[in-house]
Amino acid sequence: MLGLLGLTAAIVASFAYAVFAVVTRLEQRIVAQNRELEQRNEELGALLAVGRAASSSLEQTELLDEAMAAILEFTRADAAEVWLQGEEDELHLAAHRGLAKEAFTERTRVRSGEGLPGLAAELRAPVVVHDLSSDPRTVRDSLKAFGFQSYCGLPLRFRGETVGVLGVAALDPGKLSSDAELRLLEGIAERLATAIENSRLHGRVLDGAVLEERMRLARELHDGLAQVLGYINMQTHAIDKLLESGDMASARAELTGLDDAARGVYRDVREEILGLRVSLPRQGLVPALRSYLAEFEPMTTTALHLEVAEDVETRELPPSTEIQLVRIVQEALSNIRKHARAASASVRLSTDGDGLTVEVSDDGRGFDPLRSEPTGWPRFGLRTMRERAQAIGGRFEISSHPAQGTRIVVHVPLVQSK
Repeated sequence: MLGLLGLTAAIVASFAYAVFAVVTRLEQRIVAQNRELEQRNEELGALLAVGRAASSSLEQTELLDEAMAAILEFTRADAAEVWLQGEEDELHLAAHRGLAKEAFTERTRVRSGEGLPGLAAELRAPVVVHDLSSDPRTVRDSLKAFGFQSYCGLPLRFRGETVGVLGVAALDPGKLSSDAELRLLEGIAERLATAIENSRLHGRVLDGAVLEERMRLARELHDGLAQVLGYINMQTHAIDKLLESGDMASARAELTGLDDAARGVYRDVREEILGLRVSLPRQGLVPALRSYLAEFEPMTTTALHLEVAEDVETRELPPSTEIQLVRIVQEALSNIRKHARAASASVRLSTDGDGLTVEVSDDGRGFDPLRSEPTGWPRFGLRTMRERAQAIGGRFEISSHPAQGTRIVVHVPLVQSK
């Protein structure tokens, strides 16, 4: 009986030990899976953070700075840099963030295959080093002197083309070595390459819009100045004949008219120069209008006001749309200065769900738009504004009555983000 009890106890103990071992292995597996899941979540969070940073702006300097800040926050790197591909297989250092800026900027240009960034670009594959101090391929001695040991250079590839190299460095030789870290950095490089190419595409589109606007402005200035020069030439001959005939009173009257014309064209040219300076840089619609009104107001006796709805501030418009809207506002304000005799004028920007509305109104003398357009010299009038609005798919409206001011409205459809 005692032997049977002992055997039973041994069987139970053995079974309990086996169950305990199975439970322990399951717990260890669950812990490992949880740790892997947490690591994956951290990687995903880092990729999302870098993606958000890289897409926060279309301005290359801003997006690179934001992306590298996210890289340093979510990786174990102590410094990060971005090299961009230039002409003739040359890379130039575009941005740095983190420790030892002077050490990283010791060299700001390398050729393909030169140094670790150039090698990553040439091989089109990551280059990882953990003994930077003794690696002969390093061309920046300042990095070694500062104490950096780990460096990872990752090619930034977009649709088969290398657009640059992402470099991250650490003082600890054990960092940037795990598969998880390298996998994360490769994911970051992929998103950064896309953001850089989007920024370049935006720049090319904006450059095209700027060039087109410059050509349009050149034509307008040429036509306007041609009228002025023709008038001056005609008046000069008339004044010369009056002087020859001794009619000094008439000559003085003609000179007064010529002086008025010269002053008028001087103001017009100043407006055009101001318009070129304000509307063409890459600053966005609202900042451009704020800048223009601040500089234009001292040139007129009319008090100017800008009213911008809150949701307009965050709207990103195509470059051509921004430029045309700024030029429409400039033309409207120019007309107010020349013809309206207004005490005040307002520029209002608002959205109504499917479009952006730009309104310019004044409390001046107004006119009857059905009978005639106000004349000015030199000017391109309402037709030019209407053509600009139509060129960007917009709708142009004008309402005015004698002694009741003028109101110009441009409505531009907005592309809804998906």
